[in-house]
Amino acid sequence: MARLDRLRERLSAAIGVVRRNPRPVLFFLAATIVLVAVAGAIVVAYYGRIVEARMEGPRWRLPARIYSAAWVVRPGDAVGADDVIRRLVRLRYTDSGKGEMPPGQYHLSKSRLAVSIRDRESAEGLVRGGKASIEFSGRRVAAVKSLPAGAPLAWVVFEPEVVGSVYDEKMEDRTLVRLSDVPHVLVDAILATEDRDFYSHSGLSFRRLAGAVVQSVFRRRSVRGTSTLTQQLVKNMFLTPERTLKRKAVEAFMAVIVESRYSKDEILEAYLNEIYLGQKGSVSITGVEEASRFYFGRSASQIELPEAALLAGLISSPGRYSPFRHPDRAKERRSVVLKGMLETGKIDKAAYEKSLEAPLTRVKGPPAGIVAPHFVDFLMKQVRAESPEAREDGLAIYTTLDPEMQAAAQTAVRGGLEEMEKAHPRLKSADEDQALQGALIALDPATGAIQALVGGRDYQVSQFNRVVQAKRQPGSLFKPFVYLTAFTRRDLPKPITAASLYLDEPIAIAWGAGEDEVWVPKNYDGQFRGKMSAREALEQSINVPTARIAVTEVGPKQSLLFDIVQTARRAGITSPLKPYPSLSLGAFETSPMEIAGAFATFANGGFRVEPTALLGFVGPSGRHVMSRNARLERAVDSDALAVLVSILQGAVIRGTGASARRLGAQGIFAGKTGTTNDGRDAWFIGFSPRLLVAVWVGFDDNRGLGLSGSAAAVPIFAEFVRRLPAYYFEVPFPSSPGVVTVDIDPVSGKFRTEACPQSFAELFVSGTEPTEPCPLHGVPKPVPVPGPGVPPSARPGAVP
Repeated sequence: MARLDRLRERLSAAIGVVRRNPRPVLFFLAATIVLVAVAGAIVVAYYGRIVEARMEGPRWRLPARIYSAAWVVRPGDAVGADDVIRRLVRLRYTDSGKGEMPPGQYHLSKSRLAVSIRDRESAEGLVRGGKASIEFSGRRVAAVKSLPAGAPLAWVVFEPEVVGSVYDEKMEDRTLVRLSDVPHVLVDAILATEDRDFYSHSGLSFRRLAGAVVQSVFRRRSVRGTSTLTQQLVKNMFLTPERTLKRKAVEAFMAVIVESRYSKDEILEAYLNEIYLGQKGSVSITGVEEASRFYFGRSASQIELPEAALLAGLISSPGRYSPFRHPDRAKERRSVVLKGMLETGKIDKAAYEKSLEAPLTRVKGPPAGIVAPHFVDFLMKQVRAESPEAREDGLAIYTTLDPEMQAAAQTAVRGGLEEMEKAHPRLKSADEDQALQGALIALDPATGAIQALVGGRDYQVSQFNRVVQAKRQPGSLFKPFVYLTAFTRRDLPKPITAASLYLDEPIAIAWGAGEDEVWVPKNYDGQFRGKMSAREALEQSINVPTARIAVTEVGPKQSLLFDIVQTARRAGITSPLKPYPSLSLGAFETSPMEIAGAFATFANGGFRVEPTALLGFVGPSGRHVMSRNARLERAVDSDALAVLVSILQGAVIRGTGASARRLGAQGIFAGKTGTTNDGRDAWFIGFSPRLLVAVWVGFDDNRGLGLSGSAAAVPIFAEFVRRLPAYYFEVPFPSSPGVVTVDIDPVSGKFRTEACPQSFAELFVSGTEPTEPCPLHGVPKPVPVPGPGVPPSARPGAVP
């Protein structure tokens, strides 16, 4: 009691002082109120600027999305119904059954596939879809028709696949959507589950907030399950995900600011684009539009009640309720959302019961990713080079990549290297950085469009792109440029033809200003074979006859070497080339992409093309379409090229590339192996008029592989093309009117006579064909020479 009395006395004294002189006290109170008001205004202004900076400016960093080439199906294509459906499933198409078929659905009935094709964006703009039927005869497309009219179509085009995305540091995948495009059923499902009073509160639910305080202070629990939709938006857009009372207070304060400055529809639209709804590897799926495409394979504007309820149920815990990983939990959670919608009068009892029985989703699991990281790296460099001012944020980039081909390439390279290591344990390294490596590029030789690119064994271990960045010696891969040059020179005293004979014997070639340098070419196996034709030398990749051709005198102390350099330059090789004798055997460095682009000249009839991955892109600054109207330049003589291609066809029939056919590569194609000194580099390029494939195998540190191109690169090529549709290898090579076919004796290279025991249908540039009968086999009675034309594919002859 004594203490209480003393307290009363002090209080009375203080009141007396105030009554006698109130001004200082009033001034102090007023100052305190002003300071509190100023501090409050500063706080409001601070958080207000944060809100405005995000809500008024660019709200989100959008990923740059990279799309494959559009997929075209034509009558006659060597694909079956299962091939088409496999790609449709990857495009997130679903089986419609026998009911309605909105865009993004298909139905197979016996040998007829009906499909409703979605609209698609392209580098040129929006392309409308439509309905079509694809009819099959075995594993080939018999007809393509429009629906419902049934009119024949030359082709149908499906939308491209997403090859990859380039994200900011937050790794969020998002597709923006307007509130007006979101169906009411999805909005109803989200509000019934997350915030039933959204349109009536001012950003806070005081009942929920009181519960949060009780949980945090008295029960010492983390703050959860108390936020309004506006508070969730504030948390996701402006704050960290921690659950503390302090952060909750800031969240509530900012929610009030947001509600005071923006309409309910603006807030709801931002929420629909910001909410986290799942994970795709290391990438977050953000927003209802991206989530709808991920879980259902279609836009949010097309989803129905069961799907809307599932999306709304995912908000609280996307991992726990994923329909792909936890379908039972997802179904239970969906039923909770549906019940909430029934309680709030958003749906009736019949819709509720029907939705409970609906499947969670018709798509078969998460979308399969396309493995093309080296391609994406090369592509982005091409985008920046094409338009340095283009921002990656929000770009839609349209490319030349074929997803099926890319998957086959990845499998072939990785599997081929593993098989080599099993067969040759010395090649296997415990250090991943020192592992055996391979690279593959496949392109359309008519346009240079890159359809598949594998820059190494494992991108996670090494991002070095061996297709583009590696500089390696091509070795024997360069020999076709020697022979093409030789066949082109029709002004020589004695024209060089495929039937010309050369000695495969030791030779020392003097060169240099004073001929003080001596080069001694050797064959890969160290053996010599005597006299042989130019055809056999190239088919079997024999070094010495090739070197003899390269240094054949065409005038005083001259050779073909300068012409060979020019031939390679015109075809597209830009690496440094010196007219030294060793050039004829590929003693310089180039990249797989560069040599592949040059070989495309052989496949397309003699026109130079540049390898490219980019069709165009669309971004905030507009639309950029790559020009494809440039006039093609003829790079090499078409007649000489026809002779060369026939020899390279022979190389895969009976030459160094013949194992490709034994390993499963079929159809019309030509090719050339390449092996460098000590087997450091193993190459093979195979090509048809529709496809060119270059394969390299070796070690990054340039140590010896000890395997030839036939042993190391050809198996990867064969495994790759074996997985492709047959139509890539069904078209014959271009003809040339200035070429004649002559039956010759393969030993003498002259006209075959009736006495000759063997014959071979050889090609010659008109005017260079032999004029003498074979003198080796009895009475020379020549067989009539057929007129000019294009030879049949080189048939097996008795070439020694």
